[in-house]
Amino acid sequence: MAEAPTYEADVIDSISDIPVDPRCDAACKKVLSCKEFAAPILKYVCTEYEGMETSDIIALMEDGVISEIPLDSDAPQTKRTPVIEQSNSESSTLKNGTRFFDIRFNVKAPSEDGYIQLIINLEAQNANRPGYSILKRALYYCSRMISDQYGTVFTGSDYGKIRKVYSIWVCLHPNKAYTDTIARFSVKKEIIHGETKLTLEEENKERKNYDLINMTIVGLKDFDLAAQSEHPLIRMLSLIFTQELTTGQKKELLENDYNIQMTENVEEAFEDMCDFSTGFYQDGLNKGVERGIGIGVERGIGIGRTEGISIGKLEEQSNTIKKLLLHKLDPSQISSLLEIPLDEVEKVKRSIAQN
Repeated sequence: MAEAPTYEADVIDSISDIPVDPRCDAACKKVLSCKEFAAPILKYVCTEYEGMETSDIIALMEDGVISEIPLDSDAPQTKRTPVIEQSNSESSTLKNGTRFFDIRFNVKAPSEDGYIQLIINLEAQNANRPGYSILKRALYYCSRMISDQYGTVFTGSDYGKIRKVYSIWVCLHPNKAYTDTIARFSVKKEIIHGETKLTLEEENKERKNYDLINMTIVGLKDFDLAAQSEHPLIRMLSLIFTQELTTGQKKELLENDYNIQMTENVEEAFEDMCDFSTGFYQDGLNKGVERGIGIGVERGIGIGRTEGISIGKLEEQSNTIKKLLLHKLDPSQISSLLEIPLDEVEKVKRSIAQN
């Protein structure tokens, strides 16, 4: 009998087959390593930060780096790019082979007893199909982060000092089944027989002893549909990684709509993405130009290449305006972002209303 499909199998299939430039993949990781973007992820994924302001979460985060070093301390060290300061992101076991964390750092979290320390692993899963269960890989990473605490966080039998770990996966291009989704997996208690006689306080205390592993899958949404998402984290991350806007346009929207401060680290990370974002934008524009040229040829005498290019540019511009209007941007703001006359934006807006 064939096995029923599982969430793990579906998540594997949720990654598209589009080839990914490794430089673009590294740029995505660098953006996520900025505290200004990592903090909102913690706010909406980690139960410890529910209801907190992102500025307060940033104040609790340790500095760290993109973890371009291997999990195995015996393996050769690679160059590290300072962005967030790292927190022992390598394993000490040679037998397990070389594995890499994208981003790994420590962060404080408020608790009834003051503050506790969490260990966060943040991964950017780009477009290529991985060929394995993301959840199993996340579980493996969590297990390594737990076992690596021996000799650093605790020694001997002092297991009470073990810190809670999170492995958070941001999937940039999930399929329709898992777009606009945040799925969290953790250790939970299940009473098979009878019932415990614990008070609420005792239950909470007991939970702290087993609620130590958390795996979260964040499935983003295409930018032109992201405005329809009810979750602010999905909307923000979809904006960050969209191919539809230039870097300058993204910066302005993030500052105005999400109150993201363009710090030196954020500016540097966005500059690394600039070539790729601009390239993607230009690719789309070129496709529009090619369509315009085709239209020009089909129309025959008097149209030619010049008018075809013009048609392609107008079509691409119109599509971009429509997507920004879906995100409820004012026509004047769109005019400023795209550096086009306001009446062009108003014209597109009227055409949408008529349809």
